[in-house]
Amino acid sequence: MTTTSESPVEDLVISLYRLAVVQREIARHALAELGSQGFTALAIVHREGPVRVSDVAEHLRVDLSVASRQCAALVSAGYAARQADPGDRRAYRLTATERGTTVLRDSHRRMVDAFARPLRSWPEADIVALAAALDRLREDFAVTEPNPQETAAA
Repeated sequence: MTTTSESPVEDLVISLYRLAVVQREIARHALAELGSQGFTALAIVHREGPVRVSDVAEHLRVDLSVASRQCAALVSAGYAARQADPGDRRAYRLTATERGTTVLRDSHRRMVDAFARPLRSWPEADIVALAAALDRLREDFAVTEPNPQETAAA
């Protein structure tokens, strides 16, 4: 990577912007009709379920209305099912259906296969290190709340 800015953090941000091509590749192999966000929402329902829509919104770090539309699309497509929430009769929880689990598994396999090709020349240690660094970045974002003054200045 060529340093083009005044700080390593800025270089990282630029590199992350440039990862859009990778994100598009992920989306191409995810649920075609739902895109990568729908795939991610279904993965949360599958892994954490039964879950409320608010739980999905929290995991995705999106507004409740966004998660609600994604979850409704999952139910409409037959990838998730609603069941009454025993703790609150007005609410419901979502679980992945058999069809949803199959789609997740097949989509995941396609994504792994798609990434294996460009990474075949990488040493395994580099792939492991990149995965660990990205996990660390994600975890640090999860525990760091944005400073309202910094957000307003941006």
